[in-house]
Amino acid sequence: MALKNRKTECNPMDWEQFLLLADRMKKSNDYKFLLLISIGCYCGLRLSDILQIKWIDILGIDYFEISERKTGKHRKITINTGLRDIINFCYGNLKLRRNINADDNVFINRLGVVISKQYVNRRLHHFFQKYKVKVQNGSSHTVRKTFGKRVYEMNDRSEAALILLSSIFNHQSVSVTR
Repeated sequence: MALKNRKTECNPMDWEQFLLLADRMKKSNDYKFLLLISIGCYCGLRLSDILQIKWIDILGIDYFEISERKTGKHRKITINTGLRDIINFCYGNLKLRRNINADDNVFINRLGVVISKQYVNRRLHHFFQKYKVKVQNGSSHTVRKTFGKRVYEMNDRSEAALILLSSIFNHQSVSVTR
């Protein structure tokens, strides 16, 4: 947690760490947070945007569209097969536990209210410790940075990769992305 008027930087996970974390969460029945972390790592969304997703937005489709809360910018996100499999797996298991409607938000508490950012960050700290994920200052932003690191590495750490990420993240400039 940052001190007042100070910023704390978090680091990304290695992709292999994310895959191992996802596998462990699957085996431990941590479906809601498996899905949250996976959407963040596969799509690079901010937590505020992840929390607004409804089941109807992500079930049985190849892409979904979102209006970013922070910037107001529109973004179209492709759902690759890895993420689609996780969505279907989590939906199937969560549906067994409670009654889920397609119009429901994905990330709600037992009272049907969207979970808070503070709760998400507390739970992520718990999961990072529980599964021994080596990440400095891990938080909800870690998953967005993990996506960025993955795209950057898959594109040979090039300037073109930074330009692509700048576009995906809707950053004002490549220097913000860097």
